[in-house]
Amino acid sequence: MKLKHLTLRGFKSFADRTRLDFSTGVNVVVGPNGSGKSNILDAIAWVMGTQGTKSLRTEKMDDVIFAGTATRPPLPRAEVSLTFANDDQIMPLNLAEITITRRLFRDGTSEYEMNGVPCRLLDIQELLSDGGIGKHQHVLVSQGEVGDVLNASPEGHRAVIEEAAGVTKYRSRRDRATRRLERTDHDVERLNDILAQQKRSMRPLKRQANAAGRHDSVRDEARALRIWLGVEELRGISSRSDSASIERGEVATTRDQADEELEGLRGRLVSLRAGAGTVGAALERDTAAAARLETTRERLRRIARLEGAEERREDLEIEQRQLEHDIETAAHDEESATDEAEHRATILADLEAEERSLTEQIQLPAESVAANLRGDLLALETAERRDRAERGQTSARIQVVDERTAEETAEIRRLDESMKATAAEVTSLHDVYTRKKDVRVEAEGAWRDADGDATEHRLTTAGALARVDALEAAFDGLVDEATQKIASQADGVIGAIVQRLEVPLELAAAVDGALGQWRDAFVVSDVSSLADAVELVKGSGSGGVAFVLTPGSAAPTAGETAATYGVDLLINLLGPSTDFDLAATMLGDVILVQGWKTGAQIVAASPQIRAVTPEGDVITRIGISVAQPDGAGPAAIEAARVPLEVAERNLARADSLATARKRTFDVASDAERESLEMLEACEARLAGSTEALGLVDRARAASLGERARLTQRLDAL
Repeated sequence: MKLKHLTLRGFKSFADRTRLDFSTGVNVVVGPNGSGKSNILDAIAWVMGTQGTKSLRTEKMDDVIFAGTATRPPLPRAEVSLTFANDDQIMPLNLAEITITRRLFRDGTSEYEMNGVPCRLLDIQELLSDGGIGKHQHVLVSQGEVGDVLNASPEGHRAVIEEAAGVTKYRSRRDRATRRLERTDHDVERLNDILAQQKRSMRPLKRQANAAGRHDSVRDEARALRIWLGVEELRGISSRSDSASIERGEVATTRDQADEELEGLRGRLVSLRAGAGTVGAALERDTAAAARLETTRERLRRIARLEGAEERREDLEIEQRQLEHDIETAAHDEESATDEAEHRATILADLEAEERSLTEQIQLPAESVAANLRGDLLALETAERRDRAERGQTSARIQVVDERTAEETAEIRRLDESMKATAAEVTSLHDVYTRKKDVRVEAEGAWRDADGDATEHRLTTAGALARVDALEAAFDGLVDEATQKIASQADGVIGAIVQRLEVPLELAAAVDGALGQWRDAFVVSDVSSLADAVELVKGSGSGGVAFVLTPGSAAPTAGETAATYGVDLLINLLGPSTDFDLAATMLGDVILVQGWKTGAQIVAASPQIRAVTPEGDVITRIGISVAQPDGAGPAAIEAARVPLEVAERNLARADSLATARKRTFDVASDAERESLEMLEACEARLAGSTEALGLVDRARAASLGERARLTQRLDAL
């Protein structure tokens, strides 16, 4: 493995880009004290991964960046690239050359690259260890270190030998693996603790999640149940109303029938009373008739004895037949009278029993009768007072129950009206919540879209900014910014030349190459302003700036050649805002070719013109100037700033729109949350009213039952 190149830029005293090529054999760097010989060794140690500032002879790491001089500003970064020849494949990469690069910025950011590919410091250290160069870097021996190595302890000699033999890298890997395992064990223990803690808190969180998940379904089910119960109650009320109507009709019919039957019974009672009088009269008449018959019989016997039987026989037979008929009629009347007499006999027996009781009482002493009567009277009065008091209490209780029933009925009516109003409010709030939710969803979608657009514009802006920063970093150190500032403030200075040319980004390198030493020049309006600007720069002690005069009307000189060879004239490819007189003066002899060979052929035939490639290679009659591969220059930087400005404007508009959409989304979210809280509160009130209505309804049913019992008791009293 052989060291081929060392490239330094901004490292300690190497402000400009410096490249050292090492040939085969022994290479010696010779110079007086303070010329930077030791800085070369520090640069090699630094790019190979040294992290200690003491070995680099600095106090802190950013001291390796060029700090500036009286005439040069400090640089923003230090960069060192080290190239090895790997023809013998000592390093385990199938590459002929391996270049490692290290950069350090003033903000402390470090970058490592291997053949231009970003990598880690560990990758570089392992690669060097595979090539026999360990992190102790015994291949770099500073002044006085030879004696230290020779006089080292056996452990020190062992470390040097093991590193040279390639053992140290495996030991380092083993140590790293051990540390990783220890950290992994610690992380596993910590994860077990966190897992146990999370498991302990998982159960209540799971219950809360389940409750939250069931909330909507339970709320919908509760609403459906309330509607179903209301419908069932309405259906029951309707059924009871129909039954009551039917029962009312049946009761009315029964009442009419009872009224008719009562009228019939009243009529029969009158007729029975009249029949009783008639039967009594008939009984008296039959008794009188029987007496008359006996009298007549005796009289007939006397007549029969006195007169002749034959003459009276026919008369007697006729009278007998009449009497037999009368007897049959009387027998029938007697039977009816006998029944009535038995009834009257029963009544008479009762009256006689009462008479005997009265007779017995009459036979008792007057004091005993009076005592009995007073006892009976006292008992009757006591019972009457008790019944009267109970009637009063029962009536008062009925009145209290009626008042309570009236209050409960009014409360039921009030709760029913309140429930209707609350149900209507719930429906309205649910509609409001649905609308607010739709608005929130729409606002959230708009915000997400705007935020996505802002992110895309942010990435675009970052890319454009990175492009400008890269170009400026590549161009950094080639221009004295202080001198540029003084020159731009001089009277008569119109601006930088690249600002007067509208250069497309793909032609920036070509324009920079064609402008050459004038690419960072300033344009002045006249000769006197030019003299004043030069005097100002010279008087300030600065230098390194160019000025060009504003030209008059000019025409390109390479137009005919471009038409002949079918190529483009460079100024014809510039934008419309270009100062074409200035462009014709500075670039009128330049054509754009796609390859330097084509340009060399055209320039050889027409030596009065210049050719430039899109990469910035310039071909003239005296030679070819190959452009830097990064293509950094004022025109490239100015062209890169145009899309950056566009991207920044678009980003500002996108951020503003995203902020407005976010604000709209926040307002919609707050409105949705407020409407949901109002809806839940209203549903809670409705549920409370429903429960209260059930309680009051049951209380009223109990009151009605109590009143029925009290009314029954009052009727009994």
